[in-house]
Amino acid sequence: MSSPSSSLQGIPPGSKRFRHAILKNLILVLRKGASRGMGIHERRSAIRRAADAALATARGAAPRWSRSLAAELSQGGGRDAHLLIRAAKSSAPSSSECKSPAGKMVCSKRMPRRRLRARPKSRATAKAAGVLARVLVRKRARALREIVPGGRGMMDECTLLGETLDYAVSLKDQVEAMQLLLRTLQAPQEP
Repeated sequence: MSSPSSSLQGIPPGSKRFRHAILKNLILVLRKGASRGMGIHERRSAIRRAADAALATARGAAPRWSRSLAAELSQGGGRDAHLLIRAAKSSAPSSSECKSPAGKMVCSKRMPRRRLRARPKSRATAKAAGVLARVLVRKRARALREIVPGGRGMMDECTLLGETLDYAVSLKDQVEAMQLLLRTLQAPQEP
């Protein structure tokens, strides 16, 4: 019999089926990993690891952040590592990534530049504004690389932004699935 997420590997984030897959995997991991004898900090850590494992497993191996999160969780060992082996092993790049013949990451489309303001008064002002914009972009890209799992290895801003968007949508679905689980557990029991 295959794992619960084997048929769900291609589900895009943002769909009801994806949230269902997260919820199903979360419940599976929590059943196997949570123990009543745990302290509050151990329980919090176990729930966080279970949520990350459920998210990485439900998303599959397509995005880099998912593979990186799965590898990070399985390095720590624990009871949820068996759910992540599949996501970490099948590390085929996603179809949204583009590579040149040299193997270097390249964005296929160029975004046209739009002018948001009138042209600066002098060339020196324009040059200073361009330098400032590049510094801000580098600073923000550095911050994203620290937030997104596996982001430190993404030197291409196009890939980094794509992975960040996918990760953010997946996290939103994870939060919605966990809120649903919480509402269900807190609902009054019918006799």
